Amino acid sequence: MSSTYNQYNMLTAQEKSYLGRHPHHGFAINEAKKVAYRETKKLFGVNGRNDKSDAFRHCFWTAMLARDLGVQNARQFTTAHESGPRNPPKEKAMDLHNNSVGLRIGRSGGGNASLSNRCFAALQAGELKVIK
Repeated sequence: MSSTYNQYNMLTAQEKSYLGRHPHHGFAINEAKKVAYRETKKLFGVNGRNDKSDAFRHCFWTAMLARDLGVQNARQFTTAHESGPRNPPKEKAMDLHNNSVGLRIGRSGGGNASLSNRCFAALQAGELKVIK
């Protein structure tokens, strides 16, 4: 089986629905995910869960999507991403909050370095939520 097939099967039903309506966004979404994971690893040494690295990664990924796909499309996809039935409510709330900060940051555009810096500054300023 291909990696793309495996990735698709791991998506939520809402993510699959979004991509069914916007198949041309799939590449940009996946590329932004890869960039966000690399940048998070570079800055924090890990891609954690419910910690500062997770908060940053969500903000940065969503900021790139807002810039590349538009705020409305980015909001739709990142909300769909959090829609899985096994996503604990506290984690979903944390991620949706951090995504909303990313939407605000990405709305004004800029290169990846600028978006990363602005998401990191938002984290440092206490604008991003973490559970642990």
